[in-house]
Order: sequence, then C-alpha cells, then structure tokens
Amino acid sequence: MIMISNDGFSPDWVSAPGETIIDLMDTYGLNEEELSKKVGLSVSKGRELISGELVLTEKIANKLEFIFDVSTQFWLTREEKYRDRKNAIELQNTEWVKSLPTSDMSRLGWLPKGLSGSKKLEHCLSFFGVSSVPEWLNFYKNKQTAIAFRKSEAFKTEEMAVLTWLKKAEHISRQQKTHSWDKEVLIASINDIRKHSLEPHPKVFIPAIRAILADAGVALVILPTPTGCPASGATCFFEQNKATLIMSFRYLRDDHFWFTLFHEIGHLVLHNCKQHRIEGVSGLSEKEEQEANEFSSNVLIPQEYRAEFNTLSSRNWINIVKFSRKIGVSKGIVLGQLQHAKKVPFDHFSKFKVKYNREDLC
Repeated sequence: MIMISNDGFSPDWVSAPGETIIDLMDTYGLNEEELSKKVGLSVSKGRELISGELVLTEKIANKLEFIFDVSTQFWLTREEKYRDRKNAIELQNTEWVKSLPTSDMSRLGWLPKGLSGSKKLEHCLSFFGVSSVPEWLNFYKNKQTAIAFRKSEAFKTEEMAVLTWLKKAEHISRQQKTHSWDKEVLIASINDIRKHSLEPHPKVFIPAIRAILADAGVALVILPTPTGCPASGATCFFEQNKATLIMSFRYLRDDHFWFTLFHEIGHLVLHNCKQHRIEGVSGLSEKEEQEANEFSSNVLIPQEYRAEFNTLSSRNWINIVKFSRKIGVSKGIVLGQLQHAKKVPFDHFSKFKVKYNREDLC
C-alpha cells in the first residue's frame, strides 16, 4: 500500500483531494475518462470529483483505495480537512467583506455597483491589491505603519473603514506627480498656503495649494470618508520620497479645514513623518497632537498678534472682522480660534464661517 500522509496538509490554503488524485493518475497512467469509469462516475462527475465540487464519499474512497492502493481512511480524512478548511476560508471571506464599508465604497465609486458573492470578494481584494484574505491579513499585521491589526486580527468596523479610506487615498496619491519630499521647502511655503485661506471657493484654492504642496513633495488628496471612518485628516508616506496629506472636509467649514490642514502640515514638519497619523482615530501621541495643534494655531494667528487676539470677544463682532483683515485670514478662521479658546460661544456669528458644498471639492 502506498503511504501518503495527511500531516502536511497546509492550514493556510485549501487543496482539494483531487490534487492528490491527479498525482496518482499520472503515476498509474490514467486519464479522466478511465478514472471515472473505474470509480463508477460519468466523466463530468469525475471532473467534479477532481475539482472538489463533488463530495468524496466513503463509497468513492473505497473505490480509490482499490484503484490506487491508498487507504479509505486517508481519502476520508483528506476530504474532511479539505471541507473544513474550505468552509473556514469561505467564512473568513464573508466576514472580511462584511467588515468593509462596501455600500459607501460603491456609492463613492470605489467599487462597481451591484456586486455580490465571489465577484464582490474579488473586487474588494483587488481594491487592496491582494489575492486573498490571509494575504491581506499578513500584510496589515506585519506593516509597521498600519494603524490596525498590530495587536488583533479581528475585523473592527472603524479600523476597516479607516484602512479602506487610506487605501483609496493611496490610489489617488500614486497618480499625482510631485517633487521629492523636502521639509525645508514645505516650511518655506507655509505663508503662501496661508494666503489662500481668504479664498472662499474650494475649486479655486484646492488646486492652488495642491500645486504648492507638490513642490515640497506632498500629494494633497481630498477624499470623503466612508461610514465608520472618523478621520478629518491624515499624513502618510505611501512612497519613500513622497508625503501624502489627506483631507476629508469632514465638517465642510473653512475654520475646520484650514486648522486641520496646518495641523497635518505640523506633523510633517515636527514629527517622524514616516508614521501614519490619522486625526480622529485613537492611538495618537497626546504630546504630538498638542504640538501640531499649537503649530496650526500659530500659523493662523501668529504670535505677534496674540495679545490683540486675546482682547476679542462676542461683545464686538466688528473687531473680529477688522482683526481677520489685519492678519490676512478669513473671519471664519478667527471666529473658530476664538470659539476654541472659549472667548466666543459656538452658536455666535455662524455666518462668519464659509460653508463648503461637497460637490465643489476636488
């Protein structure tokens, strides 16, 4: 009797008993038609047995023992392990796809609409650039800059939504041409970027600041978040010599956008830029967040104007407008900083803030 062991059956991939049958067919010089006849199956059913579609029953196992001199128990164990692993993989695939924000991915045009079953799985894997869920898990578990799956392999909705958002941002970033990353050029360009805060129309200021950032080796990606992703902005290095600054326009207001933009620039200027940082996601360094907040505040309201800024209040809105003109930023930005400093209630002067339309973002 030929001794074939089941011990080497891999837990990381699924192999039908038919693969062993094919090896033995070669050894015994049998073709599909001859094997099917010996097993008592039609040729089409014989092919299904080899492909794994047809369950290898005890009756078939007995026939295979007689044909190949390999025990019935081997074939039954081989079939059981195959079915168990196949079911486990199918369950893992199902759970993985369910954990992704696929409805939003379709709505936002990141996936084709109307997908289901294996096609949906295929497109989701392709979106992430992998061929299987185990490959995806291995990549994100071992990726040092990943924000998820470093401690757990569980599919958590928030983490999956964030990873999906980051992956789409990576797709867009890789299509943008920039110079090589240069922190000094970025620092020198901050005032030029700040000047555009007076422009109320995103279709005007986004291309302008994107061009300035590109000269410093930074790709600016404007990308709405799928459900479950709380991010307002992020900085990443998807490529070694190119930074990516992602903005979600989460609140569609000028004060929030410009503060977040300079907050993210602050991370690139002040901190280890090779680490992914996602605003709104837990796990960020409190010290670095505070430093980035202070950096952004000081860009928007320079230190030399702080004393005058501290005299402003809700009692005289005209002074807020005059001050914004004096320092060269929008009155909405000044109002946002005053509200953050608790000098003006959040329900005051809301018309000062420019509200953006999602369709105007590019």
